[in-house]
Amino acid sequence: MKYQKRALRVAAALTLTGFVASQIPMRGQTALGSVRPPGSVQPADGYLTGNTDNSGSFLGIRGLTNRNAITGIALGLLGFGAYSTILDSRSIGAVSAAVGAGNNINSTLMTGAANKPIYDVLKSMPGDFVETVKLVDDAELVTELREGGPYTFLAPTNSCLTLDNAALIKLHAPENKESLISLIKRHTIKGRYKISDLLEMKDGATVENLLGDKLTISNKNGTLMINNILVAQNDIAASNGWIHPIEAPIEAQ
Repeated sequence: MKYQKRALRVAAALTLTGFVASQIPMRGQTALGSVRPPGSVQPADGYLTGNTDNSGSFLGIRGLTNRNAITGIALGLLGFGAYSTILDSRSIGAVSAAVGAGNNINSTLMTGAANKPIYDVLKSMPGDFVETVKLVDDAELVTELREGGPYTFLAPTNSCLTLDNAALIKLHAPENKESLISLIKRHTIKGRYKISDLLEMKDGATVENLLGDKLTISNKNGTLMINNILVAQNDIAASNGWIHPIEAPIEAQ
């Protein structure tokens, strides 16, 4: 996405430059490379200059040619695009550093993700949750995670799901659809819970998932676990709740 934005900035800059170039008349211009007229101070590049003839100047400003103005505008627009790109890169780096400092799970805070429902946020992060998205698709619970809620979704990461590839393949089999539905609902908690909310709960407190099961919160020395599964302390916002990455799937009770 960030590369698309950069390309749009450059395209906008070039488009605006072309528009400006087409709208400013090149008064006094002759063919490029023309021979300097006898007795004239006009240079061979075709732009009139001098103290007495400013017909090639920008908006009548003596000493500033149309060519100078267009070049300056183009460089200014491209410079603004480059400056914006640098700011974006610094912001992305700061977010990555903040995530890395909190845990070892490859999860990224999504800017503007709060405008998307849980399913769409998961789908926008294939590096972390592409396997979970496939499971949700096969369970046909896309609508639930898009329109239901509010929920707190405990999302197994790609790395933990692919540790047992045989079991993962088995889950995708049509005859195991009911088990797959139960798996997704087991990871979907009723209500919105930020990490700070979960950490404030007493050790041993419970929350309820969509199956009606009680999941036990463990909070010892700042380490957050649910049903003995480590929870990454990241708040990934969605329009209908929160997403927290976990390092292993929650087993059936």
